[in-house]
Amino acid sequence: MKEMTETILALSNNVGVLYVEDNLVLSKNVETLLLRVFKSVHIAHDGEDGYNQFLTHHPKIVITDINMPVLNGFEMVKKIKETESNCKIIILSAFDEKEHLYTAIDLGVFSYQHKPANAPKLINALYDAVLSIHKEENSRIFLTQLQNIFNYQNNIVIMMHRDKFVLVNQRFNEFFGVENIAEFNDKNNIGKLLFEHKEFLYTTPSSTWINTAIENQGKLYHTKMKNHKGEMRHLILKLRNIPEKEDYYILSFDDVTELNLMSLFDANATRDDESSKDKMTILTLLQVVKDNSAEIKIHNFYKGLTIVNPAVITDVNDENFTLKTVNTQLKIVQIAKFMTITSEIFPKDVICKSVKSLDSDNQIIVIDDMAFAPRSAADRKFIRLEPDADHGCTLYFKNIKFPGESSVVDISEVSAKIKTDALPAGIEIGTQIKVAISLKLKGRLITLSTLGSVYRIEENKRDYNIVLLYELVQKSLNDIKEYLSNRQIELIREFKSIDVNSQIPNNYSI
Repeated sequence: MKEMTETILALSNNVGVLYVEDNLVLSKNVETLLLRVFKSVHIAHDGEDGYNQFLTHHPKIVITDINMPVLNGFEMVKKIKETESNCKIIILSAFDEKEHLYTAIDLGVFSYQHKPANAPKLINALYDAVLSIHKEENSRIFLTQLQNIFNYQNNIVIMMHRDKFVLVNQRFNEFFGVENIAEFNDKNNIGKLLFEHKEFLYTTPSSTWINTAIENQGKLYHTKMKNHKGEMRHLILKLRNIPEKEDYYILSFDDVTELNLMSLFDANATRDDESSKDKMTILTLLQVVKDNSAEIKIHNFYKGLTIVNPAVITDVNDENFTLKTVNTQLKIVQIAKFMTITSEIFPKDVICKSVKSLDSDNQIIVIDDMAFAPRSAADRKFIRLEPDADHGCTLYFKNIKFPGESSVVDISEVSAKIKTDALPAGIEIGTQIKVAISLKLKGRLITLSTLGSVYRIEENKRDYNIVLLYELVQKSLNDIKEYLSNRQIELIREFKSIDVNSQIPNNYSI
């Protein structure tokens, strides 16, 4: 009992008690008990006086008799409950009739006890009442703060039931220029809310945008919406289900219009777009990825062997971003010193030109040099691999052998990048060159001899790289396919055996 009284004292600073009893002796005894555990105690001797004192002092606990002059206890309780439904009512009565118990239950009485009051039982009831009030107040504070967060965050946030909006935040009302969801529903068709834009989410003949988002929960979508000013805005959408609430979802829209990204989704208009160099644009998009707890993918190559792994963004600031990934990717990044990352919300792949730091123990990488890539890591239609060192390569121009040494940097079914010491005069884009490449396949020598067209020329300090495009005859095509298949297996084994501390150079580029 001592522990209970101490708890009541600690939690009842703002909890007043009203005791209503017409028997003056009983009233005095209970008042003495109440003053030991409550700082604010009010006494009344009939129901009408009790109700008036309740209106004046607003106590959170009322203890009352039933049979009293002027206004009986039940009538007073009914009026109090109409004013403050959460008030805790404790009945003290000499009567034990079932009718009184049923009435007390109907009125939502907190506790029903016999008169004269039993001090331990009354303290126990008061203890339970104070704990209940404290819990309700904490819940009310939490819900108020939650509502404030819901209303005043920058994102548009919506709670949906199936395909209907049922609760929205203040940002939503401001965006659409409405007072509430009812006004929005009167003015708008939800199915037509998102406007058509290349590679964006919108309603199509085969599916509404809502159904598409529900079928792909957690995926980030680019969307285009019109605000109440008639302005087209670019927003990133994400939909999540509400656990244990069937057909209920939370929908969020993050406005990224100021990044001027919408034009980037027109591939023909964006090849030379200046935003490919805009570091802040990339960092802002990465922040959206992080805020939505979405994954990105890291693409890398070991001698042409594609290595793709998921990663999560753990930090983004104005200068760099930090990601966490698997050990396989950490290993190839230490070798290659760069990587490409992709996300469903990126208009283009992002090439990370250098690694600021790498922590193998914590599996994190920090990147501070990045740009939109001119080509996608997924654009490759054919496997290009670096051949083994034991290969041969000879180039001929106008039936004259190139001077110096030549070697294959990488090779595919339709192309080869050749490094050569010298470049004869007259060779330019489109020039026809004869190439002969010898490769070892399962202990036998295969030779690819064909005409190739110069696709690209790269001038280095001491040599040149020439990219040749060709069409192989069927036998040579079958040979190179088999060679590339075997070479992939060799490279997988080689990569697994690498000790990153040896820092084996990887000269492959994308």
